[in-house]
Amino acid sequence: MNISRRRTAKRWLTVVALGALTLTGCSQKPADGMESAAAAKPASSSASADKTDARPNGVKDSADPAEAEKKASPSAPAGNSGTRSDSSEAAKDTSASTSQAPFADTQQFVTINKAWTEDGLTYLSVRPAQKKINTQFDTWEITPGTDPFTTVPMAKDAQALLTCPVRDEVAGAGRAELLPYSPARFVTLLNQLDSGLYDGIGYDLVFDGAGQVTSLKSLYRP
Repeated sequence: MNISRRRTAKRWLTVVALGALTLTGCSQKPADGMESAAAAKPASSSASADKTDARPNGVKDSADPAEAEKKASPSAPAGNSGTRSDSSEAAKDTSASTSQAPFADTQQFVTINKAWTEDGLTYLSVRPAQKKINTQFDTWEITPGTDPFTTVPMAKDAQALLTCPVRDEVAGAGRAELLPYSPARFVTLLNQLDSGLYDGIGYDLVFDGAGQVTSLKSLYRP
């Protein structure tokens, strides 16, 4: 009887031991899984750190790739502002060239209502007019303009070619003959005329590129 009880007790002990081993194995599996997950976590963090280091300096995480690329791209060169400045200077030069002196590089037929000398230069107050030949009397017929008078300078070496009645009668020269005078002398002769004659006397003027009168010719009036 005792021997039978001892055998039975050993069998129960063996079963209990096997059960304990089985339970111990099951309890270790989750722990192993946690250790594996813990080991994988630092690797993932390391890869993330490597990824962050690979970004250009100053670029933060962004949900919009285009925005991130925009932040990473270099700014436009400062030379662009200089180009705009050059364009502005070119525009100023163009504006200056288009605002030329009155009548520059042209020939004009005008009437003159005033002439004077100032700081060594001769100035004329002129207004464009029209002329046509009067075939009945074989003379010039002058139609005064209606525009405002414009002040223009005469070149220092300009020549005034005058007929009567602007100039005085000269022995040996016809009244319609053009005779040369200096700009200063023309001022004197014009101011001696009756102002009522100004609109009936016309002049052919030639202007240079600076708007100065280089040649003046008066039309003969009987």
